[in-house]
Amino acid sequence: MGIIMQDFLNDIPLLVEVARQKSFTKAAEKLNIGASTLSRRIKQLEERMGAVLFYRDTRNVELTDNGQILLDRCEFILGETQRTYESVVNNMKSPSGLVRVCMFRDLYDRNMKKALIGFADKYTDIRLELTFVEHPVDLRTEPYDAAFLIGPSIAPPLIARKLLRIEPFIYASPELFDRYPMPEMPEDLHNIPCIVLERFGSRWPMFNGKRQVTIQIEPKYKFSSVDICRDFALAGHGLTLIRRQEAEPYEREGRLIKVLPEWSGGFEHDVHIVTGSAQLPQRIRIFLDHIQEFYALL
Repeated sequence: MGIIMQDFLNDIPLLVEVARQKSFTKAAEKLNIGASTLSRRIKQLEERMGAVLFYRDTRNVELTDNGQILLDRCEFILGETQRTYESVVNNMKSPSGLVRVCMFRDLYDRNMKKALIGFADKYTDIRLELTFVEHPVDLRTEPYDAAFLIGPSIAPPLIARKLLRIEPFIYASPELFDRYPMPEMPEDLHNIPCIVLERFGSRWPMFNGKRQVTIQIEPKYKFSSVDICRDFALAGHGLTLIRRQEAEPYEREGRLIKVLPEWSGGFEHDVHIVTGSAQLPQRIRIFLDHIQEFYALL
């Protein structure tokens, strides 16, 4: 902003007060400055604009036509400035607006449910939109403020906050082994139909604490949804590699069993909440902080 424009903005309240009081002396008292200083500032404003703003005599101070035009605009500017200031202050006290978030469907477990409902309970003026996606999104081009992503790392320029670590295991319905032998080693997986979650891929690294092997799976079924993978496994159509949290309720019921229980999926993936920039509106920062603090307490 140029010096002339800055001086003009500084002089707006002086112009308005002189017009209201119709007196330099009374306006100076209201503004808590000297009358001579006020008169000089208005004179300098008139010189910069090349227009007379006030008619002056020994008894009255009246606006000229140009002065009235300027006053009308200045009062509008001051009003908008005041409303903007109050809006920002009120928003700091009670944040509002929309937060748009996306995640893989299988990340919406009981903990995520508690985190999101807790956010809604605490910040009642913030609106939340949650979209389930099947593939990673590009926050630079897609209409989301934040995304929950899974992976060993998140590449710049994305800004990531780590929430938790997940580790998948192999599960199947007990009925599957009425038709196929129970595998004893990872290499035995080649002999049994497999259901592949697309984002885990067809190369399954398996680890038992001492030995790691990678099994190239020839999937009979391949889905982008963990729900479908689990449902097909429950129906006895094959083995599937999914995270423990997705299988535990069905494992307790005896509808799924952990296959090769001493072998994990061989890779640990971190769940991050990710944004496209470090410069964020307050409502989004509040959302990120809330989610991160929730998972830090687990």
